[in-house]
Amino acid sequence: MMDDLDDSSSDVSDTILRQEDLDDIPALAAPLVQDLTEEDKFLSDTSSLSSLVLKDGAPEIKPRPYQLEMFEESLKRNIIVAMDTGSGKTHIAVMRILYELENIRSDQLVWFLAPTVSLCAQQFGYIQSQISAVKIKFLSGADEADRWAENHWQVVLLNVKVVVSTYQILLDALSHGFVQMASLALIVFDEAHNCVDKHPGAVLMRNFYHKRKALGLDIPHILGLTASPVMRSSTSSLVRIEETLDALCRTPSKHRSELRLQVKLPVMSQVYYSNLPVNGSIAVYTRAMTSLSNSYHNLRLSEDPYYLSLLNDDSDRGRRKLDKVRLNQKTTSSDQMKSFNATAQKIFEELGSWAADYYIAEVVSKVLSLAGQSDNPLGIWDISMAEKQYLAKALQSVEVNRDTSHDSVLNVQTTDKVERMLDVLLESTSALFSGIVFVQERAVAAVLTKLISIHPKTRHKFKVGVIVGTSMHKFRTRNIGELIDMNEHKDTLSKFKKGKINLVIATSVLEEGIDVPICNLVVCFQRPANLKSFVQRRGRARHRDSRLVLLLSESDKLDQWQQLEADMKRIYEDEMRTLQELIVKEDSEDNDGRTFHVESTNALLDLDNAVSHLYHFCATLPANEYVDLRPEFICSHVAGDLVTATVLLPISVNKAVRTAESKTAWLSEKNAIKDAAFEAYVALYHAGLVNDNLLPLLRHDAIVDELMVSPVEHRASIVSVNEQLDPWAEIAKAWILVEQEVDRKLGQATLTIGDLDVDLYLPIDIPQVPGFLIYWDIDTELPVSITTKPSLSIPGGTTNIPGDTFPLLRAGFGSRFPVKDKLLPMFFVARNDMNLRNLVGFHDAVNEYGSLSPMNDALIRDKFDPNIAYTYEQILHLKPDSRKVQYPYKEYQEVPVDVPHLALRKVPKRNDFLHKVAFDPSARSTKEFSYVLPINRCTIDDLPYKYVQFGRLIPSIMHRFEVALISEELSRTILQSVKISDISLVLTAISASSAQEESNYQRLEFLGDSILKTCASIQLIAEYPLWHEGYLSAKKDRLVSNSRLSRAAREIGLDKFIITKAFTGHKWRPKYIEDLLALPVSNKMRDMSTKVLADVVEALVGAATVDGDIPKALACLQTFLPELEWKPLEQRRSFLYQRTPDIQLPTTLQPLETFMGYTFNRKSLLVEAMTHASCNSGSGSLERFEFLGDSILDNIIVTAMWPHALSHYQMHLLRTALVNADFLAFICMEWSIEHEIIDLQVLPTNMKSAKIAEKYKMVSWPLWRFMRHTSPKLGFEQAATSARYSELRTEIKEAIENGTHYPWALLSQLRAHKYYSDIVESLLGAVWIDSGSFDTCREIVHRMGILPYFERILKDGVHVLHPKEELGMLADTLEVRYVMEVEKVPSEEGGEEERRYVCTVFVGGEKVVRLSGNVEKGVLQTMAAEKAVEILKMKKEGEKMDV
Repeated sequence: MMDDLDDSSSDVSDTILRQEDLDDIPALAAPLVQDLTEEDKFLSDTSSLSSLVLKDGAPEIKPRPYQLEMFEESLKRNIIVAMDTGSGKTHIAVMRILYELENIRSDQLVWFLAPTVSLCAQQFGYIQSQISAVKIKFLSGADEADRWAENHWQVVLLNVKVVVSTYQILLDALSHGFVQMASLALIVFDEAHNCVDKHPGAVLMRNFYHKRKALGLDIPHILGLTASPVMRSSTSSLVRIEETLDALCRTPSKHRSELRLQVKLPVMSQVYYSNLPVNGSIAVYTRAMTSLSNSYHNLRLSEDPYYLSLLNDDSDRGRRKLDKVRLNQKTTSSDQMKSFNATAQKIFEELGSWAADYYIAEVVSKVLSLAGQSDNPLGIWDISMAEKQYLAKALQSVEVNRDTSHDSVLNVQTTDKVERMLDVLLESTSALFSGIVFVQERAVAAVLTKLISIHPKTRHKFKVGVIVGTSMHKFRTRNIGELIDMNEHKDTLSKFKKGKINLVIATSVLEEGIDVPICNLVVCFQRPANLKSFVQRRGRARHRDSRLVLLLSESDKLDQWQQLEADMKRIYEDEMRTLQELIVKEDSEDNDGRTFHVESTNALLDLDNAVSHLYHFCATLPANEYVDLRPEFICSHVAGDLVTATVLLPISVNKAVRTAESKTAWLSEKNAIKDAAFEAYVALYHAGLVNDNLLPLLRHDAIVDELMVSPVEHRASIVSVNEQLDPWAEIAKAWILVEQEVDRKLGQATLTIGDLDVDLYLPIDIPQVPGFLIYWDIDTELPVSITTKPSLSIPGGTTNIPGDTFPLLRAGFGSRFPVKDKLLPMFFVARNDMNLRNLVGFHDAVNEYGSLSPMNDALIRDKFDPNIAYTYEQILHLKPDSRKVQYPYKEYQEVPVDVPHLALRKVPKRNDFLHKVAFDPSARSTKEFSYVLPINRCTIDDLPYKYVQFGRLIPSIMHRFEVALISEELSRTILQSVKISDISLVLTAISASSAQEESNYQRLEFLGDSILKTCASIQLIAEYPLWHEGYLSAKKDRLVSNSRLSRAAREIGLDKFIITKAFTGHKWRPKYIEDLLALPVSNKMRDMSTKVLADVVEALVGAATVDGDIPKALACLQTFLPELEWKPLEQRRSFLYQRTPDIQLPTTLQPLETFMGYTFNRKSLLVEAMTHASCNSGSGSLERFEFLGDSILDNIIVTAMWPHALSHYQMHLLRTALVNADFLAFICMEWSIEHEIIDLQVLPTNMKSAKIAEKYKMVSWPLWRFMRHTSPKLGFEQAATSARYSELRTEIKEAIENGTHYPWALLSQLRAHKYYSDIVESLLGAVWIDSGSFDTCREIVHRMGILPYFERILKDGVHVLHPKEELGMLADTLEVRYVMEVEKVPSEEGGEEERRYVCTVFVGGEKVVRLSGNVEKGVLQTMAAEKAVEILKMKKEGEKMDV
């Protein structure tokens, strides 16, 4: 493929490609967009970044043909791009980096190296402007990387995909093992010509790259950039650089002419100057120079602070240093003075006497000033205070010339070289002047800058600045002769770019790569050190009609550089030369005998069966009607007519194992394909996608235990489980411990019922029992509250507990069954001064006739039937008329009217006071009195009525405590690690609807089901990052199935805690402690539906979620489903996020972020979320994200419903309405962004040339249009669906916005393919992985319009029941049948007859409706059901009206 491109025409602008040609061209890493720049814009390596600021973000630059040529060459092998300064080498590197980022491993990064900090900063800015989708890090000495430990490096490089630094930074990191060569996918060497000898770039290649290569280990790709591949005066250095970088030097060969047009070389001229007298005769030295020389030579070693410190150091090391100083007479102070003196002489020779005197005066002044500062830890040089004082004393004898003003700068005081340079500058002066003067020494640059700024010839002509190299390392030792304050000159380059400075005096720092404006004059004040320096300086003069001026003495020779450059060009333009290229050929085309053997199963893979194995694996991938699941083999011819093959698997296979190449080259394509298939299948095995039998998972493997071989249970079955736990047996045992242990603590609480307080005691802590209501009768509700009190210590055991349990039970139930005076597991003690045991008698009510108040709290009985009890309502002084009494007594008519009577209410006989009394309106009497009895027939119990009432409530109270004890026992045992704090949630979760408790598990089960599926999806997609959606769905279906959950409940013992039987109290009898202790161990079983078992597990997950959100839900899931490690969701998400490659978002998808209202951190997530399985490029297709997003959307809808008072059935209906595929497909078509487009219209005209008008209009671009695919069939299907959407949109939108019914039938008529809803869900999955926030996903769902519709359904009571379900409910017990037929109808176009379905709906054998349509069966059935519902409802309304 690449060779074909290389042979294409070099005249790209004139090349016309047919569609079939385009299909054969591989996609580049960065999409090429129209070049809207001017001719010269963006040509330089890093042209002014201000020009890159566009409203829509960083621009994408269309590469020049020669840049593309070099980019494509870099994909074949390691190369050093050798092109002139200004030709755009850095953009070639950007393209190469973008390509690498799309193909990089998750643990790899790209490292861009440059020789200087300034160049690094510049290249960092440019790369960052071009690659916005990944995190890019700039490292320099200022970051103090040499002080970092390994954990610092890990933090700094976290999520970083591109690093820009100097060479030394990377060398140090590799040397310390903080960065591994294996983690680098690509290293870019800017100014690669430096990588020779001991240069850090050469060292890191020798010590790390070449050693790994020799061992056959992975090595990074190498890309070098240079304008001058040779450093010294011999072309042999080119070969050395190539060997060092393991790369070939390349320059454009096919587009060389265009390169030459783009790179404008300056006109070079030489200006000669006269030298000073040989050796700089001392006779012409100034007094300042002479006195400085004398000061240096008069230094006394015996007074040197360093020498004196060594005299006092008696260590072996100190003595060795002392000997060395005595031998060479060298100390820091002497070196500083020597350097200062030498630099002054250099300045004198180069610039003249004024310059030397100025330099000496400035340095001496600064040294004397700083020597007196004691708080200068990083002063102008890094020596001790004593050494500062020592140097200051030495320099005090220097005769400084204080007269260094501009008036003193005369021609006689400057060298002829300076004068010639000034003349060149003045000749070039213009309004657009921009120039650079290159010097070698920093001090020379500083003084020359000053000289030009004040020289009479130039002081008003130029705005001068200085640029020198800098190390940003704060511990770099500085010389006392250093004049330049970097803080003062840090903005010089910026001012030069902006035109505020038009002349820069610079050292070699500006030779290499630094982004400088296009200059029209470059002056080499000093002879270039080598060819590299000459070429680099020349490249700075790139303006039209620019000049390169070399100041030369008569002894300099120019020809040697020009000839050397020509020789070098001929070498690296030779396309046939290679660096250590070896071609390995097999002796025979026969099978090489390669095999792969799995020891555990003896399964064997060889070259002959690999292809069939690979086809079988692909056949098990999730089916898709638009995708060819067969592997694709691509053969390429290499040198010597040999063939290699690459196999590409469908995009649903993880990118890490999607591609494989043949290991060797073959004579035939057939064997090359076998080789590639073999390597691909071995990779699939190592990735865990095929099992030890070398077969695909799931269908052939028990990868998830027996769940993989047993089908998912769809119908509930009945299983035998343990009988419900009786907590009172354990309470009875605890009472025995009270008898046996000293000072055993008892739990105590106060029960308050109305105005009655009763204390209760248990031998354990009082369980959490929330307040509840007692339904005494149809009119009376009594609130019950439980107030827990501090534990009570009772010495002597239960005998010392005052107990009223027996008299209370006897009063309540003594007439029904014998009540024994034995201990119950729960003790009750009434709060009064009476002994309830003694209050067992009664007295005549007539005795209370004169004082009626005691009757208000009295239990009244009829002497004729004492087993019936009544409560007092009022005294009647006369017998009421019998017509006012609902239940008159038998002798009512015989009793005289003047006999006083009592109006009474009968005490309820029932024992269940926890459930409301069923209200029968027809049984409600309108009579004034229920019961009346003559007062002389009535007796009053001695025990107050409220205690009798409490006795009757004991069964209900004990039941409340019983279920609470069961809940707490479950929390203490099985759910111990979950730590649910609200026990009432546990009670709700284990209460089946049949138990008729205050609440049941159904709502919590609905929530837990959603949480379970969401957590399972997240866990699985991260646990198995290489699994495709088919594997993940099968695993999840089995993990969350009722069969698995019910088995989990039984295995862990949850079954005995599930409350299924309703409390009625009908057969309630006291459970005495002695009886409970005597009970044998029960093996009693009960039948239970597996669905109930599974529901309770999900309800407990829901309870854990309500109590402590997802962390507690995960703890609960870990308890019941331990085969999977349920890690924190953020940990799982972070793993997925870290695996995601950083790429630049394709231009086609950029608007998607805008109307989503969310910007992806990892753009590849959005790309994958929008990639259909038919697409042949990208990191993956949307199926995995759809698998995740499906559960996330479900969770968002469920959590939105949870705060509302909705039953589980209502929530089910709502969820079905809001997450069904048809509705999501409509959202996918409706959610859109508007684009302005321009249509061209040819207007009629009498002229020969047509007149064209532009028409602007806004068009909607819906979500589905952003889906990436390459299936023509899918495109046709999208067009047809879009047409149906256009026809139905108005009706559907009206129903959603204003309708009273959910538009089930309308939505089904869209007949949208599943991928429409898949896009919505995959997008949510991608957003969650990228953001880690369910709230962010919820915002997206709201913008889609899903949550606003949910809110309207609740607000307006929209009817959401599906027509089919509603029809079944209307039919009640009658059978509903849908009879489908096919009929032929004449074609509207007069052709062959068309076939369409007809659906007839029968209810109870009676035909209700017959409907036909050119739609699918399911769609037509929904439409018919909707019509049938309408007909039946109208029929019922008519019947009501008739009645």
